[in-house]
Amino acid sequence: MSRPSIRSESAELAAAVREIADEAGHLLDREPDEAPLGDLWDLVSSQALREAGGDTPDRLTRMIGLLGRIREAEAMQARLRLADRTRLLAGVRTALAAIADARSVDALLTRAPEAACGLGFDRALVSTVDRTWRLHTMCVVRDPRWAEEIVAVGRENPPVLDRGLVENDTVVDARAVLVPEVQENPRVNRPLAEITRSSSYGIAPLLVDGEVVGLVHGDCYHQRRVVGEADRMVLSAFADGLSQHLARVTVLEAISSIRTQIDGLTGWRPPAPAIVESIAAARADDAVLTRREAQIVRLMAAGDSNARIARRLTISEGTVKTHITRILRKLGAANRAEAVSIWLRTSATTPLARL
Repeated sequence: MSRPSIRSESAELAAAVREIADEAGHLLDREPDEAPLGDLWDLVSSQALREAGGDTPDRLTRMIGLLGRIREAEAMQARLRLADRTRLLAGVRTALAAIADARSVDALLTRAPEAACGLGFDRALVSTVDRTWRLHTMCVVRDPRWAEEIVAVGRENPPVLDRGLVENDTVVDARAVLVPEVQENPRVNRPLAEITRSSSYGIAPLLVDGEVVGLVHGDCYHQRRVVGEADRMVLSAFADGLSQHLARVTVLEAISSIRTQIDGLTGWRPPAPAIVESIAAARADDAVLTRREAQIVRLMAAGDSNARIARRLTISEGTVKTHITRILRKLGAANRAEAVSIWLRTSATTPLARL
């Protein structure tokens, strides 16, 4: 459904709802109001049941006809809602495609707020989280200086993430939430609330390997409207896609660093040769990676999380974790990044995978 046709059908729906409300008010002897269609259905159907079998068949016929019009309007409402969500999700894909060429975490997080503002938000903020909430970059439509001032306030005293801060809910539950009545909310960071003058906003989590590593905020300050469920859905979809990009560039950044170090551009010295030598010298049934373990290391290098690896290989996340534990032990690595580093250095010269 094209945008002009959506506007045309929306206007048609609004007119139909007004007519239904007027007719319902007349039949029920009450003032027409802007009650939801579902409420009007309940009111009219209840009255029709009370008058069924009475001496006013014409009124009953009109009520039954009105119930049919209510159902038609509800069907049109559902079509428009679906079309609008489809359009919004298409916008999310476009926004994510615009930042897909970012090659570093910093570049990605710097460009993400502007992309989010293309989804209908006036202001968007991207931040990272550990035990504190650290503002990274913000975009304010038509007012970049205000964005810089807001970020400066947030960075001056990074808020601690605890139960007293509403952002903590998104981190703990790993789900998008809406925050209404910001200026009266005691769990909102007060310095940021004062400088942003926000009335409501949405928050969505950024997840890498199942852990919340950042947040995306969005609001509609200039439009002077309260963010709603559609905004939450869009922000959540954008954050999901941004999380995938973030996982990818994290690995790319690590690989780039490794290659730079190998080339000697930073004066880097490789770790003691014993790590690599032990891979070839140890017992074959312990040090050499199995075919499955080699598959998992390749997927780790591509930035896949445990959950995604499990889906790709049709195994459980628990099995993936067991394989990774064995990989770390065999490669003498302390963590996933180090395992990928060792694998990249040795796979070309050492037979790490066996049948």
